[in-house]
Amino acid sequence: MHLEWQVILTQIVGFLIVLWLLRKYAWGRLLDFIDQRQQRIANEFAEIDKTKQEVDRIRDSYEKQLASIEDTRRAVIQEAARDANKLASEIREEARQASIQLRAKSERDIRVELDKANVLLRDRMIDAVVVTTEKMIRERLDTEKHKKLIGEFLDEVNVEGKK
Repeated sequence: MHLEWQVILTQIVGFLIVLWLLRKYAWGRLLDFIDQRQQRIANEFAEIDKTKQEVDRIRDSYEKQLASIEDTRRAVIQEAARDANKLASEIREEARQASIQLRAKSERDIRVELDKANVLLRDRMIDAVVVTTEKMIRERLDTEKHKKLIGEFLDEVNVEGKK
């Protein structure tokens, strides 16, 4: 094997020229491109981190709002239950008062009817006594005088009976 130094030397010089040209014109651009690419990737990761933090912040905010809404809902339900209980108590009290009033009115009505019945009974007793007295005495006195005498008698009996 025979080495040709001239061919080898020409190839070395050609390689060094190509290396020098690449370094002068292409290498800087290639390194700049790689640096820009790295910077762009780093920026994208930073943007992703910012977005992730923003999403976490918004999620926390929504969770707080949901908890607040839940607390408000519970408070509204409890308030409605208290209002319902209060209304039920008021209705029961009104019904109790109406029942008391109705009972009092019924007692008054019964007393009035009883008084009417007593007056009617008294009048009938007077009439009966008058008729009976007339038959017994066989002498005719006027009816008004008899009623007056019998009324006085019954009043005395009532007064003595009540004592």
